[in-house]
Amino acid sequence: KVHSCDQERQSALEEARQNPREGIVIPECAPGGLYKPVQCHQSTGYCWCVLVDTGRPLPGTSTRYVMPSCESDARAKSAEVDDPFKDRELPGCPEGKKMEFITSLLDALTTDMVQAINSAAPTGGGRFSEPDPSHTLEERVVHWYFSQLDSNSSDDINKREMKPFKRYVKKKAKPKKCARRFTDYCDLNKDKVISLAELKGCLGVSKE
Repeated sequence: KVHSCDQERQSALEEARQNPREGIVIPECAPGGLYKPVQCHQSTGYCWCVLVDTGRPLPGTSTRYVMPSCESDARAKSAEVDDPFKDRELPGCPEGKKMEFITSLLDALTTDMVQAINSAAPTGGGRFSEPDPSHTLEERVVHWYFSQLDSNSSDDINKREMKPFKRYVKKKAKPKKCARRFTDYCDLNKDKVISLAELKGCLGVSKE
């Protein structure tokens, strides 16, 4: 099922061009094929909240000439969480080896984090924030590694900061064939930087 906001937006724009009088609703999209939580109908001034993954309006949220206050991340409550990385192909990686590769990478990172925490002097620069108790070990590892890579604290890993990540992946994770394009694989919205959510996603630790 390929149902993305971008596609719906394309067809709505096309339809609006052919029937300008109809007042067709053009969906507003967020990155990754999702919908923005607030959608509006330009010609009538009505706005309403939607599920960000399907674009379905939430009943009772419609307002006119004022912005409704919407949950920023309301989704269809499906048992199967749509993981954009699940069926995403990792270029150059042999069939069926993707999970093995990601598991070996996470193992290496976990070992490194534990060593780093154990060897960090108690006064050592305070790079380690207290772990969030609701996080799994894997999530803590990704947060830790992300803060190591993000040397300018911009909340994303830019091209320069990606270099040590690429080297690390090549060195530590097996099979090596999967390492070459791993950073491209992580960059889901192709904006040339990797966000924390993208890093969690491509390492398979984004929980519900």
